[in-house]
Amino acid sequence: MTIKAVYEDGVLKPKTALPLREHEEVELDVRRAPVTAAQDDPTGWKGMREFIGLAGESGGSGNASEDHDAIIYRR
Repeated sequence: MTIKAVYEDGVLKPKTALPLREHEEVELDVRRAPVTAAQDDPTGWKGMREFIGLAGESGGSGNASEDHDAIIYRR
């Protein structure tokens, strides 16, 4: 059987109930689940830094609020 579990406070905690008797012994083959983007960057700052970096050094004058149309629409 394959189950999903979370490791907290030194204990593997299954995400769903298991069909086991209390104190029944089991064998485990533990594999890490793939890391999702949200887990890799829970605050979103990594993605934001990449987005900001798209502009590069010539991305604008530093006055984005004053020069909004010129920067965004190239007017």
